[in-house]
Amino acid sequence: MTKRLLLLGLLRGQKLHGYGVLEYLNNHAAGGAAIGKSNAYRLLRAMEDEGLIRSAAERDGNRPERHVYEVTGAGESYFHEHLMQELARDATADQPGIAVLNYLSELEPSAAIRQLRQRREKVAARHAELLNVPRDVLHLHPALDLGLQQVEVELKWLDDKLTELRAQTRSVA
Repeated sequence: MTKRLLLLGLLRGQKLHGYGVLEYLNNHAAGGAAIGKSNAYRLLRAMEDEGLIRSAAERDGNRPERHVYEVTGAGESYFHEHLMQELARDATADQPGIAVLNYLSELEPSAAIRQLRQRREKVAARHAELLNVPRDVLHLHPALDLGLQQVEVELKWLDDKLTELRAQTRSVA
């Protein structure tokens, strides 16, 4: 449902062709709902079949014909109804990438340290990306601002966990 809301929200007030949708998704992945190229086109087709969006073929100059998508009245209703539901839902724990941390104790501390260092590097890169987002854009996109704060919390947790694991390896030696 979140991916449908993201696509509907993106198409509200503007017509976009499939490539424009994908370009936005690639540039704003911090919004929380990653949608790949094939999944985006599949969802667009399904949403069109359900009457939530419609498309029209348009040609711009010598470019090949493209399908341009826009939200229908039914899509507007769906968007508002489901937006209200999703805003009230606790999705914080709905993060499969975090659930694997429950099994960290299954690894030797040295192996866990190696993997968590790699994870930390990736989270730090994401943090740097989000720090480069202008403050006015963060203000307009609360999900990006929340994402920045979540990344900062994860970095602190990773640093604390790495310190704890290093201490374990020293006490075993």
